Amino acid sequence: MGLNYFYKHQAEQYSFIRIPKAMMTEDIFSSLSVEAKVLYGMLLDIMSNSQKDRWIDDKNRVFITYPISKIREDLGVSKGKAIECLQELEEIGLISKKHRGQGKPDFIYVKSFMVEPKVATNGF
Repeated sequence: MGLNYFYKHQAEQYSFIRIPKAMMTEDIFSSLSVEAKVLYGMLLDIMSNSQKDRWIDDKNRVFITYPISKIREDLGVSKGKAIECLQELEEIGLISKKHRGQGKPDFIYVKSFMVEPKVATNGF
């Protein structure tokens, strides 16, 4: 296959989903499927736009909406797998959801992936 090089400003024309390295290296995230980790990267990307659009609740927390149908389309997975990935992220504490009902997509609060360092109990 003969693929072309990127020239000059062409490299800037693509946007990328970034997955935090900690998602791949920290033991706390080892139970997550690769699809859930990719979804988390996508949620972080969407969240950055939501902040710019002022999707902020009364507690100053940024939230997003991301319907299951769109997750299915973006990840190329079944409805069941999309729901499973969201559940994985929720169970480990990386997201929380606020149900809105009436067929509206849930508000999704994306939480920080940063693992708190362990503090020594002996005073040091």
